[in-house]
Amino acid sequence: MKLSAGGIELECERSVGGDPTVLFLHGWGGDITSFAAAAGDAAAWGASCVRLAFPPVVPSNFGIYDYAACVKEAIKILGLRRLAIVGHSFGGRVALLLAAEGLCEKLVLAAAAGMKPRPSIKRAIKIARYKSAKKHGKPLDGFGSVDYNNLGDGMREVFVRVVNTHLEKVLPYVTCPTLLYWGRSDRDTPPYMAKRLCRGIAGSRLVLTDGGHFAYLQNRFGFAEELKKFVLD
Repeated sequence: MKLSAGGIELECERSVGGDPTVLFLHGWGGDITSFAAAAGDAAAWGASCVRLAFPPVVPSNFGIYDYAACVKEAIKILGLRRLAIVGHSFGGRVALLLAAEGLCEKLVLAAAAGMKPRPSIKRAIKIARYKSAKKHGKPLDGFGSVDYNNLGDGMREVFVRVVNTHLEKVLPYVTCPTLLYWGRSDRDTPPYMAKRLCRGIAGSRLVLTDGGHFAYLQNRFGFAEELKKFVLD
């Protein structure tokens, strides 16, 4: 099904079970299938599950707070209660903002983005080259990530705005029980970001496992077991 929330159309898959309801939010470039396996596992132990998919194109003035506002409205439209939110990467950014507003009882962050990267010479050189190319009107393809280079101009603006919005300041407002699930070999959101999140969210717990940025898929059954214990506790 599709629903209109905050001026954009979200794709939605919903399975009705018992309490709690688990809301899954995928990463940038993902879709409604990204959490299909995890939702199936959660439904098997009796939870109600909702998967929301963000559209590939939104207004060029959008930022992470606009995405969060859309999901907040979707939660209201769907009448979701007793909510546990699971967010991967970009979806973790959105989940953090929703949790900071008290919209969930439990929060699961799987390789969540939102923490400011550590400074490095390599990163500084890349940024300097990008700014120089942009200033002189040179093509910008090849300067950014794969996600960036796959986007049209309007969505590149959105992507850059989202990536440059760091969320350390919201962490003290996340007061619900929080589970962090991370791959030790994650290069997109390295484990130091997980540890920063863990320090910033009181009472949170970090599970480091084998795998990279998609450790929740690479270790499907391990993730399912952690999710079940955490959500049903």
